Amino acid sequence: QSQLSQALNGLSDRAKEAKEFLVQLRNMVQQIQENSVEFEACLVAQCDALIDALNRRKAQLLSRVNKEHEHKLKVVRDQISHCTVKLRQTTGLMEYCLEVIKENDPSGFLQISDALIRRVHLTEDQWGKGTLTPRMTTDFDLNLDNAPLLQSIHQLDFVQMKVSSPVPAPPILQLEECCTHNNSATLSWKQPPLSTVQVEGYILELDDGNGGQFREVYVGKETMCTVDGLHFNSTYSARVKAFNKSGVSPYSKTLVLQTSE
Repeated sequence: QSQLSQALNGLSDRAKEAKEFLVQLRNMVQQIQENSVEFEACLVAQCDALIDALNRRKAQLLSRVNKEHEHKLKVVRDQISHCTVKLRQTTGLMEYCLEVIKENDPSGFLQISDALIRRVHLTEDQWGKGTLTPRMTTDFDLNLDNAPLLQSIHQLDFVQMKVSSPVPAPPILQLEECCTHNNSATLSWKQPPLSTVQVEGYILELDDGNGGQFREVYVGKETMCTVDGLHFNSTYSARVKAFNKSGVSPYSKTLVLQTSE
């Protein structure tokens, strides 16, 4: 009865720990939901900020296109105006020369013919090479270099905000402090002296005293544990491992313990 009572006390403690653990997990569910809503809102705000920046840049680029558009129109319109005036002058000169040719006064014609011929040649030269060539192209010689931005968008991703620490090193069972008394076993352990990794707790395991499977007999932050209710005159194997948020360490070396007869 005493052994059963002790075993039930141990089981009761484990049940209590399990209930507290379930409460912790349920609280985590609520916290995950709240953090998700907050994170999504932050993500939307960051993306909206990027879109706003892109829209501002688009407005700046459109302004440059509009300036180029106005410049092209001005150059073409100025050339139209210049050519129109010049063509009107040329047409007037041609009409005047035709009227002169029709005159029947040879002496009068001889007096002005040389000047008219020079003027006609001069006007013809003014319509020389390049005059009838457009000073502006209709194409917009602008090519948006969006490849770097597209590449950056494709590379847009999350960065790990918290760097995970490594898992702990395997604990060391302190043989000088491990012992048995009647049907109880006391075990003590420590972290390796040079280990700097944070440890959140330990898991102590014993087999069934007959070479069977290991079972957890203690989970917590302490580095010493006394296990009661073992079989008398039995050989137990013990091992311990450490854990933190990143995971669980390898097991320590196995220690063999003999209970009293």
